[in-house]
Amino acid sequence: MNIKRLGAIDIGSNSVRLLITDVLDYQEKAIFKKDSLIRTPLKLGEDTFSKGYISELKTEKLAILLQSYKGLLEVNDVKIWRACATSAIREASNMDEVINYISSKSGIEVDVIDCKDEARYILANSIDELLEEDRAYIYTDVGGGSTEMVIFHDNKEIATEAFKLGTLRTLSIDEESTEWERMKEWLTQYSRAFNKISLIGSGGNINKLDSLLRRCGRIRREELVNFAYKFRKMSYEERLLKYNISLNRADVLLPAIEIYLKVMKLSRALVIETPIIGVADGIIKDLYLQNRFTDIEAENIPII
Repeated sequence: MNIKRLGAIDIGSNSVRLLITDVLDYQEKAIFKKDSLIRTPLKLGEDTFSKGYISELKTEKLAILLQSYKGLLEVNDVKIWRACATSAIREASNMDEVINYISSKSGIEVDVIDCKDEARYILANSIDELLEEDRAYIYTDVGGGSTEMVIFHDNKEIATEAFKLGTLRTLSIDEESTEWERMKEWLTQYSRAFNKISLIGSGGNINKLDSLLRRCGRIRREELVNFAYKFRKMSYEERLLKYNISLNRADVLLPAIEIYLKVMKLSRALVIETPIIGVADGIIKDLYLQNRFTDIEAENIPII
């Protein structure tokens, strides 16, 4: 049995994730087995979406964190890996300075990806295997700085878009209203022809909600409405103690719920499917596809 070990670093607006996955080539089929997932809530988006740039302090912390992740990759014998950054770094006015500093300090070359690349990584997760032929699906990833959306029908991608609505992003009332109106128009344009619509949720917030509600892969809208009602009435301390969630998650979970509920209302979706996928998973599968016909054991540097 041929086994490959791959790694992915996802530098998001809220958290920085390191995913290490073993890929087994078994009977002409690739089987992905997660070995470890480490999540560190650095909250880069707090800088970008309030100041317009990433501070020296956050930049230094990110460099130290990536040095640690690089060490873990080496200790775990991961020879093929990739580091990607999304909206928090992409939208920072000092993006180039941050990337250059990280490279000089940690030796890691970070690839800043756009919204279409994020969608491509999600498509690499073989979402089509989850889809029913008579139903439209809206892949929705609610992050710290943006909400990425991909509409599927009949196992085909219909449209892709990103909206500046996230759990850490602060907008004026007019800006937020304009962005929601833009989403409404986009959803109406591409989803009005479909009678049956479901969401496919991605990312840490929806995964945590699935765990808290014990839904095992599917959350109904009324369940999310009821949970939001109770969660909204709790104090910060009550949320931490009752649901045993981290300080970071307690900050961003309610804004994420509000966004998911608004998307469900605008799209007429009654269900969110939660297959526990994200950008890091897509990076892993993309790396596998890039290297499946090469001798990856001969490589000793990350693929960028």
